[in-house]
Amino acid sequence: MMEMKHCTCGAEVDVRRSIHRTAGGNDEIVYRVSCPVCGQLGPAIPVADKDEGIAIAEAVQAWNEMLNHR
Repeated sequence: MMEMKHCTCGAEVDVRRSIHRTAGGNDEIVYRVSCPVCGQLGPAIPVADKDEGIAIAEAVQAWNEMLNHR
């Protein structure tokens, strides 16, 4: 698994699983990286038709890329 970068506030971050309601009224499972200290969130990655492990890896990658662009 790819290593997660620490938050911009310096804290260790976690991958969180949550359920979001889509515009069409359906529930979907998403993964995103979040900071327990400052509350910063990474992009939400829907599981959709992929393995949850892949969605988690994509959430970590999206977080790292988000921080690279700051």
